[in-house]
This record gives sequence, C-alpha cells and structure tokens, in this order.
Amino acid sequence: MKQFILFILVLLPVCAFAQFTETFDGPILNAGWIGGRDSFLIEGGQLKLNAPGGKSGIASLKHIIPYASNMQWEFEAQINTNPSDNNNVRIALYDEGGIYYYVQIGFAGKNKIGFRRSKQKDMFERQENNLGNKTHLAIKVTLEDNKYWTMYSRQINETYYKLEGSCTYPIIAAKDSGYFLINIIYTGGRNKHFLLDNIYVSDKITPTVTEPSEDPEEPDDPSEPDITLPKLLSIEPLTLSDLQFVFDLPVKTEQATFSVSNIGNADRITYADESRKIVNTHYPEEMKTGEVYTISYSGVMDEKGSTLDGYSEKVTVEEEGEGDEEPSDSKAIVINEIMAKPGDGSFFEYVELYNPTDRIFSLNELELWNGNKRKVLPDVVLPPHEYALLYNSNIDYSGDGVVIPIEKFYALNDAGQHLALKTPSGVIIDEVTYEKATPAKSWERSSSGWHLSSDLRGGTPGSANSSGEGEEKPNEPVTPDEPDEPDTPDEPSLPDITVEPGEFVINELLPNPFTGGSEYIELYNRSGHALPVSGLSIAVRKADGTLNTRYPLSSVASMIEPDGYVLLTKNLSGVTDFYTILSPSSLFEVPKLPILANTSSTLVLFRTKDEVVIDEVSYSSKWHASSVKDQKGVALERIDPEAETQSAANWTSASATAGYGTPGYQNSQSDISSPDDPDSPDEPTGIEVPQWDESSGHYTISYYLDQPGYSCRVFIFNLAGIRVAEIANHELLGMKGQLTWDGYALSGKQLQTGIYIFYAELYHTTGTVKRYKHIFPTR
Repeated sequence: MKQFILFILVLLPVCAFAQFTETFDGPILNAGWIGGRDSFLIEGGQLKLNAPGGKSGIASLKHIIPYASNMQWEFEAQINTNPSDNNNVRIALYDEGGIYYYVQIGFAGKNKIGFRRSKQKDMFERQENNLGNKTHLAIKVTLEDNKYWTMYSRQINETYYKLEGSCTYPIIAAKDSGYFLINIIYTGGRNKHFLLDNIYVSDKITPTVTEPSEDPEEPDDPSEPDITLPKLLSIEPLTLSDLQFVFDLPVKTEQATFSVSNIGNADRITYADESRKIVNTHYPEEMKTGEVYTISYSGVMDEKGSTLDGYSEKVTVEEEGEGDEEPSDSKAIVINEIMAKPGDGSFFEYVELYNPTDRIFSLNELELWNGNKRKVLPDVVLPPHEYALLYNSNIDYSGDGVVIPIEKFYALNDAGQHLALKTPSGVIIDEVTYEKATPAKSWERSSSGWHLSSDLRGGTPGSANSSGEGEEKPNEPVTPDEPDEPDTPDEPSLPDITVEPGEFVINELLPNPFTGGSEYIELYNRSGHALPVSGLSIAVRKADGTLNTRYPLSSVASMIEPDGYVLLTKNLSGVTDFYTILSPSSLFEVPKLPILANTSSTLVLFRTKDEVVIDEVSYSSKWHASSVKDQKGVALERIDPEAETQSAANWTSASATAGYGTPGYQNSQSDISSPDDPDSPDEPTGIEVPQWDESSGHYTISYYLDQPGYSCRVFIFNLAGIRVAEIANHELLGMKGQLTWDGYALSGKQLQTGIYIFYAELYHTTGTVKRYKHIFPTR
C-alpha cells in the first residue's frame, strides 16, 4: 500500500499545500503559462507584452492556481500609455465555470481601476485614481469566506495602499482550482507598452497598511528600512515521516520548531541545498492514511534575525488504490505518448505526460528516466485532463499542451527503451517499456494498451490520442540482414530448474534508505547447488492474506551459486553510493519491485508459475537493535540463514562497523563463519588492544564476538585515570570486525606518545556486559 500512499502524498493537489508565486526572473517564461506565449517575453525581470505591431489585438496568458475559501491576490502592473477601453489590463482572479472575477486597469475616458464580474456590472463604485501616461501600480485583492471581496491599490513608489472598495458577492460554484488569466487589450502602436510582475497568490490574508489619515498618531521611523520577510511557497511530503518546506527567501531554523499534531516536533531539521530556502524535516513517527493532521511551525527567521509569523495548516493524508496494476485512469500522472523516431518533416522526438484526474499536480523535481539516464522536471503544474510535452529545448514549438522544453533532452532509443516517471525519492509514478519505433509514428497509450498512432500527422502531441485503428501492432522488420536483437552467445538461456521452498531465503532488507538512496532486498542461496532467480516473483501480502502486485524477477538472468547472494534494487547507484560493495556481480537493478514500508510489512518470495511460496517474512522496525536511534539507512540482517525466517530473534540491525548494510555479501551479524577464513578464531576472543597500521595511518581494534547484538563503548585513559580519547560510544557491532582510531585526543590534537589505558565495554540486549582493560603504548 505504501507505493500508492507515497504517490498521493508526493503529488498532493496544489490546492492542499501550495501557494503560487511568479516573479518572472527568466530568462524564459515558465512552462506553466499557456496561451499566447509568442506575444510575451521576459525583459528586466518583468513579463512584457511583445505582440506584433500594426493592428489592435488581445494577448492572453493563463496559469493554473489553487482556490480556497480565503484568498489573497497581489500583482504589479505597469502601463506606459494612457489606460483606456482600447488599452487596458484585465486580470481574472477566479474562474467560476466561465464567469470571471477580474481587475481592470483603464476605462474609456476615465483614469480608474475597477473590479468586475463578467456578465455583471461593477462590483463596487470606481474611484478616481489619476492614472497617467506611465501607470505603475501594485494591486491587492482579498476574498474571505468565499463571499467578502476587498480591493486595494498603491502607486509602486508608495508604502501604503488605497482602499478601492469592498462588497459581498458569494462564489456560487466554488472549485479547488482554476486559471489566473492575463488579458491585455492593445492598439497597434502600443503592442509593447504593458508589463506585469510579482504575482503572488495565497490562502493566507495578511494585514493591509492603508492610506494614513491627515493626523497620524505615530508616523513610522524613516530610519527603519522596510523588511520583506520570507514567504512559505509550499509543503512537499517526501515520505510519511518527512516534509519539505519551500520558502521564497533564505531562512534560519536554529530557533525553529516544526510540528505535526499527534506525532510531535521534528527530530531532524536540515537544509536541502545551499540556498537555505528549502528545509527538510523528519518526524519520529509516520503519518497514517485517513487521519487529519495539523502541520505547523514557529520560530523561523530571515537572515537578519526577524521572526516570521507562525504557520498552521490542517491536511488529510489520503490513500488511493490497493496497489494492483490498473489502467491509466487510476494513476495521477501517466506517460501517454512517445515519439522516438520522427520522419522527415514530421514531429520531433518527445514524451507526453497526461493528467487523467480532476486535480492539479505539481511536476516539480519529478524525474523522467530513460534507461539509466534521467532528467529532472521544472516547477510546472499540470492541470486536470491536460497534456505536458517534454522535448529538447533547441526545438521551436508552440503547439497544444503544457510545453516543457528540457535542456539537452536525451535521445530516445529507436529500438525500444524503458521509461519511468519517478519522485525524487525514487518512487515510480508510471513506467512503460516501448517497443521498436516506426518512422514518423508515435506510440500512444489507450485503455487496452499501447498502439502506433493512426493520426495523419503521425502523432498527437499535446492533445487526445488517436484511436489507433489499423495500427495496433508495430511494423515487422523486413530486412533479413538486420534481425531484431539476436541472442548474445555469452548469455545463454537459463536451465529449467525448479526452485523449491526454502532454497532461497530473504536475507537482508533495507526499508528505510538514506536520503537519495534506494531500498533493497537481498536473497541467499542456501540450497547447496546453483539456482536461477528468473522463475521467481516477489510481492507484499495484504492484510486479508492475498498477494498485492506481483513483481517477476525474470530480468535477473544469472545462475546463483551455492552460498551466493542476490541484491535486488530499483536503483543501483542508490546502493553503491552509500555502502561498501564486495561483490558487484551480486547486485541487480530491477525496474519494478514492491515498496517496503518503513515500519512493518510482509514480503513474499514465490514461484511465478504456480505461486508456491519459497520464503516469507513479516518484518518490523522493532527488530532493529535498541542502540540504533535513527533507523534511516540501517539494514535489517538475518543472523542465521538456516534458522527460522519469521523469528524476530533471527534478525537485527546491520553493524555500524560494516556501514549499516552488507549488500551482496555475508551479513555483519551472521554467526556462520567460513572454515577457510584465516581470521576466524576457534573461539570468540572479545576485543583486542589498538594496533598501529602503517599502511592506513591509523589504529585498528579487532573484535570477535560469540553472538550478534553487541554494542560497545571504547575509550582511552591516561595513567592518572583521565579520559583523553573516545573511539566508540554506543556503536553497534557485528559478529567480527574492526574499529578504527586516528590517534587523536578529545582536544582535537594528536595524542602524545606514551603509555595509556585502553578500556572497552561490550554490552548485549540480553543484559550481558563484558569489560576489557589493557595497558598499551601509542606510537
């Protein structure tokens, strides 16, 4: 189930969390703006009308925004001509099913500003504003409780607003989202006289400083500069226990508290990058589906130490589906069309995404993978039932759909390729392996599968797919000397060997990877003979006892030798970048695997053909060693491959000395020693005194233990009994291994040559404590 819970959380509707900010910092127009993009450009950090001259016209742009019962719109408009009925700006704030609530700057013969509802007269009486040949205004409109409207304006060089008017007009057909619409009406000679900037839409209404009275009580101190505090732009749920807060300016979090109701305060607060605008928070427990939580923070400051207002927002954690593979309409974002081999004069290479739901989704930082290559998507929202087109930025395209030009977009493989749309944490949103391309025809998705486009143009970028009638199958190759990918001689097909229950066992699990890492599942061949994995599948067992989505392991085309390991992961670099790899040939990247819940789940390994269970484990995060306080990145290891899989006593955390994981080789907590291992003593000997290793330039402290589950504290004392160095403090050990020490004292300086006391304390979860004290010389 976690696969779909994370899917919904990461792609939460924009209206649930996000605000909308557009500062036109460029250099090109944000891809989320649709409409007459060719009539606008970014110049000097502003949106500027750049329509063809010589005749009158209307230029329009629109961007999807969230709606709420309480809203605030702010924007700046600059008109370098006298506003009138023939030259004016209309900004539609709310779209009530084709009925727009909009601000208009400029009327016939009147230097006035108005707030109107289409097919309706003015919402309130317009006031004289003395608009001149160069009008530069800041506009602010608020909506309270879906019915109370208030509008303000100010000259851009002033610090206070003027109340334009207020009225009561209820929203009859309230919606979750709609378009922020820009309409500019211009005459032929004024096609470059309009500019817009600093659009900000929020569901928080802030106080408005209005025009002061003739006798103000206490004027502001002119020596005090204006302070612009950072604003919260969005909250992105990364996992059920991780939230990301995005601000428009850098923030300081040293005094901040981030909280989730019924769970508590964040136990880890970090910056996502050097900009200090993005704050990642981790919470001690996971949020549960169906529950309502209040997300809040306080004590956040700007870079100068000014404190931001506290924030509080109620959210509901949703779940969707049971995890089975369903047609495209069950997904939030789908890969909908692929043009891999355009013909002469036809379309360029592109990948089309589609939003089949009634909700708005953010594509920000989603990743489109082409085999092992990826492209990160920009901050663009995809409206309901809209198409997004991804293509190389050197292509000049202004057709249908939300256009997303990607710099150095990778080439699509003509012979076929696996594509996957993923979240930043690696969760697969949608994926497809398209077949060999036919020139000038795209692959299109339908309810019954994929087909070649039957559209006369060869594809339908940015619009509904063709029926595919007459094109259900790809063209077959006809050239005899160019066969489709012949078998490679050094990769023969695997022998038909039936794996029996218990011959493979689940040996190691990583449900909660490091940030940027990948989950993994490790299998161990304890059968005594070589076995294939390709005939097996893996799945999560549901609460009712049935199996969730089946994931075949047919892509693992290797025979696994006795005592061999199989490491399964969706992203090899998410493992190799974080752990020591001793056997690269044991690691296999499998595009589709079940999502492992952080807390507990039941994982089943079974034969694909008849679903006979080979091994099954219902793991729990409670199986971790008690000394492990942060489980992120710590694998659960099986202690004895011959002992019962389901026994909690047969599992524990991978040791710290092994890097908290042993992917593809013997577990750090395994009590099975190889008879050929010269380092394996006849009996456990405890822990040895530090030995200087000239080649590595540090001391090593070897240990051999009688059972897994020991943690240790190791210190160095001088002869007066004063502790001068710390080697380990509550560090989880494996069955055998080495601690290292660089020879430095607690003071941060190299410990002076002399005689010292080495003290080690090993303690077990059962209560067993072993203490060791030795005199030793330092070099």
